[in-house]
Amino acid sequence: MLRMPQVIFRNKFLLPSLPPPTCKKVLITGASGGLGLAAAVHYINLGASLVIITARDASKGEAAIASIEAQTGTVWKGIVKLMLLDMSAFASTKCFADKLKSEIQEIDIVLLNAGALNTSFNLRSEGYEETIQVTVLSTALLALLLLPWVKVAGKGKAHLGFVTSGTHRRAAIDTWPKDNVLQWLSKEENWPCSMYATAKLLEQYVANEIAKLAVNPFGVPEVIVNSMCPGMVKSDLGRAYKKNYLLSLGVDIFSNLAMKTTEGGARTLVLATMTTPDENGKYYTNYQSDEDYKLAVQHNILGPEGQEMQAEVWKEVLAILEEQVPDAREILHRAMAQYPLMRL
Repeated sequence: MLRMPQVIFRNKFLLPSLPPPTCKKVLITGASGGLGLAAAVHYINLGASLVIITARDASKGEAAIASIEAQTGTVWKGIVKLMLLDMSAFASTKCFADKLKSEIQEIDIVLLNAGALNTSFNLRSEGYEETIQVTVLSTALLALLLLPWVKVAGKGKAHLGFVTSGTHRRAAIDTWPKDNVLQWLSKEENWPCSMYATAKLLEQYVANEIAKLAVNPFGVPEVIVNSMCPGMVKSDLGRAYKKNYLLSLGVDIFSNLAMKTTEGGARTLVLATMTTPDENGKYYTNYQSDEDYKLAVQHNILGPEGQEMQAEVWKEVLAILEEQVPDAREILHRAMAQYPLMRL
């Protein structure tokens, strides 16, 4: 098991090399800044013929396109396409998926990077805390809506990536209830300071289940699904901490000492979307070995307690989506087929 100084050194200084250039069509959610924008730059520099980025509003999206084109020298080449997506709302997520599938016929990589990080409780109109709404529920909805399309548009070779976080290794499932987990976590009295780690573990559960759905009856993945952690990265995701001066100061000091740039972190994201079919379902990072990772998540993912919690959370996710997004019921029912006793 690596000690923290070793982890920091490997995270900040041992950056992975990028693969040779290749022509790809890529979708990146949450790419108006930070890791998503940096990943878009990498994909274009590697020869991508189309990079679709999402943003919550047009002005931020257009600014992101200008930044990407300036960094890659592709101004006016039309490689970058902007689509609006607000993952704090199911309706926007469903509308985006429908529009994407109607306009784009081929895709090689889908990188689900959009997330939320709050320092205070924020309940969304759908009834769930914002971090859970964006990082877990809407991410699961988008993955489920896009998976059948990616299988066809990607010709059985495409990649679907979930940008999670190594913090999920420390989420304490022993403090959670055995059922109604998402409702419980969305109550203000249960809102923990560790919500980011909690949400990322929930997202990891989602990624694990989506990886199962990507496999055909012959055991072959028709989409290669991976979750990934870029390591400790200094990005604009931590902007919520700026509201508190002392907290912001501490974050800034730690960021400068231990964190890599978004350019460095995005390298891991790119590599994680170029894995082999044998690596379907793998958690990908460059600072921790597979063996050390498995030890770290033995309790909250791989062991019996973790497997029971994953099954419960996935069942809840499907039930919530089936209730709140009736237009997606056909696709959701296919996913529910693995739970024959489930009645919604």
